[in-house]
This record gives sequence, structure tokens and C-alpha cells, in this order.
Amino acid sequence: MTDTPSPRARIGWSVTALLVMAVLLPATGASAAEEPKTDTPGVAPAEAVPGGFRTWEDLSEAQTRLNTAADDILSVDSPGYAGTIAAPENGELHIYWKGEVPADAQERAARTGVPVRFLPARYSEVELAAEVDRLGADSRVGTAAPQVDGSGLAATVSTEADREAILAEARLPLSVTIERQPDLLFNRQADISPYWGGARWNNLSTGGSCSTGFSVNWAGQPRMLTAGHCGNNGNVARIGTATQPNTSIVADVNARDTQMLNRPPNRTFAGRIYTGAWNSSSSIRVGGSTADYVGNWICTGGAFTGEHCNAKVYAVNTSVLGMAPMTYAAKVPGTPAAGNCIAAPGDSGGPVYSHGLFIKWPLKIEIAAVARGTITAGYLDTPCVSLGVWKTGSYRVFYAPVRRPIFSPYVGSLTFYGASLL
Repeated sequence: MTDTPSPRARIGWSVTALLVMAVLLPATGASAAEEPKTDTPGVAPAEAVPGGFRTWEDLSEAQTRLNTAADDILSVDSPGYAGTIAAPENGELHIYWKGEVPADAQERAARTGVPVRFLPARYSEVELAAEVDRLGADSRVGTAAPQVDGSGLAATVSTEADREAILAEARLPLSVTIERQPDLLFNRQADISPYWGGARWNNLSTGGSCSTGFSVNWAGQPRMLTAGHCGNNGNVARIGTATQPNTSIVADVNARDTQMLNRPPNRTFAGRIYTGAWNSSSSIRVGGSTADYVGNWICTGGAFTGEHCNAKVYAVNTSVLGMAPMTYAAKVPGTPAAGNCIAAPGDSGGPVYSHGLFIKWPLKIEIAAVARGTITAGYLDTPCVSLGVWKTGSYRVFYAPVRRPIFSPYVGSLTFYGASLL
């Protein structure tokens, strides 16, 4: 392996710990001919349903009900708000608040029709976010995240000396643990137009490979959202094999770890993402987007390891290697056991999503994907199957959210760009 550069280096570094999921691999060979893609109805994940629910439809309905209620409660400016746990297996919302909960917030909660429990918090979301930003700007800090109950923050550093120094400089209650730095996670493999999220794309300017995220409309043109560390503005890129035309990178924002791929000549994007294994051709329609709340269940879909579900959100508004906001999620059970992977190098930029029930005319209910974010990083400590062979991936993942609640200190990728899902 080559020497490992700064944690904030972009694609091309050797992979060690927090996966920024990009990988340096040659492009796959060109196929003889393209067959038309078919938009088959979406199906639920093959993995066991988490949270004690009988079906994925039951889980989707319960989670959507809680998230919608949380969005309604937080639909106006809410000074004092600290955090929310929306775990569908709990059957109720836990909302943490600094000071007295305003009467109008309590009224909105009562109108949601779901059980809501307001709990006291020491600090507000705004106060915690300011400290996350300060810590995230410190090169010694790998990750920094607010505690959902508003009690303080948690951070990770690489050495005991850094731990002592960061604690000495803390401005709010802070727990600091020593942890290897996250790695940026740089198909599947041979996508064709109309391109879907979760497919492999290659940066021809640098030699790296990442995953496509979500098809969006931005500045009047269809584009593909992906991870910012996978390249720079103007880099030449290609989705799929050498049979596909080249395109370029635009709208690269390092601090958020997001960028977009322009539409290749005479090609287009579609509002679908791949499902299944790393070499699958199955897909699901993207029906909408939602903000993340602690306790939510999510799936990832990278080009190099495929679809993984049974992962739970543990923190929002997190700083990772100086990039924010990030959502942190991990597989359940959370262990680095072989096969318990959620992402690996090459999955960077791939879609993070949940499942929801949507009504299509004429009155047909379907399962569709609900966009959550794009994969950024993880910890390289978990054996998993990538491109058909065993490699080292991660059972934990950080991703750039596409949405945050309206009055959050941060905005999601769609709001930041002024983009909409295709």
C-alpha cells in the first residue's frame, strides 16, 4: 500500500479505516449490445424485517407515520428543540426540548394522531450544531455528533493525546473516544441509459470508481447526485462501460461531500435505483424523500456491495472528517461479523433510502424507495462480498442527507442545491 495522506484527501488514497467509499479499479469491459431496461415493480428487501414487524410494508407504514408527525411538529421555528427519536418499534415519538415546550408545538403534536412524549434537554439543537461545526473544523477530530437527548456531544479522535486536548477545549459536555479515522468509500457494474442510482461510475481523470446516487433535476437539467470526494468539477466521468459516452462532474461541494454528474450526450437519467446484489439488474422507483430521525431504519445501495437493510439511524447533524451534515447509521446487530456489511470502498455516492407505500393512479398501492442520502464513509473492519469476492467493508456508515427538517441548523442536499428528485 502507498503512504496514507491526510484524512481530507480526495479519491485515490489507499483505503484503511473510515471508508470514503471510492475505489481504484479498472472499468469493466464493453458489452456487445444494449438491451432495453424495464421498470419492473419494486419489491421489498430480501432481508428479515427488523424491529419485530411482520412485513416491510408494516415497518414502512409505522415509520412514515412517525416521521410525518415529527415533520408537522417541527414545521415552524422551534427555539429550544433538541432532537427526536422516531423508532417505529417504539410506536411513539420522543422529542427532546430545552425549556418549556411551546403551547403551539404541543397542539401540533396532539393533532398528529400518534403518541408523542416531550422530554427535557439541557441544550438546544442550535447550540449543539454550533459546537459540532467547531469540532468538525479541527483536523484532530474524526467525527462529532450531537446527543439526540440534548445532553451534549460525542466525538472521536485517533490518539489519547488528542483526546485529552479536545476535552480540555470543550465548550459543552463532551465524550471523546479513540477510534480509527473514517475512510471515504469510493455496479452495479454496466449501467445504460436511462441511468439509475446505485450503479458504478468511473472518474476517467483520476482512475477512481464510485456509485451513482439519485437522479435529480437541477438548473433545468437532469443530473445524478453522488459523493463529492469522488472527483472535482470538470473531471471526465463515465457511467457504466466503455460503450457509454463520457460526461463531466459539476456542482462539487467538498464541505458537504456532494457533487453531480452531468447528463451524458444523447442519454438521460431516471428516478429509479438498483436493488439486490452488486451484480443485480433489479430496481425500485424513487417515490419521494424524507428527513432522518434517530431510530429510523434505512437501507444502502452501493455498486460494489449491493443492497443492505436492517440498519438504524443513531445520530444526525454529524461532522465527519470536517464534512457536515452527515447522518450516522449502523447494522443491527452492530458487530464487524463476516457478512454484516453495509458499505465498502466503491459504494461512495450510492443511495441511502427507506421504503414507503405510495398510491399510483388508478388507486394502486406500491412500495417505492424514499430517498435519504448518499454514502460518504465508514470504518473498514467488516468482511463483506464486494464485486463477488470477500473484501473489507464496514457495518457502520455516514451519509450526506438529502433532507433535514425545515428549521434545522442544516439543510439537506436537495434544499442546498435547489434540486428536485426526478
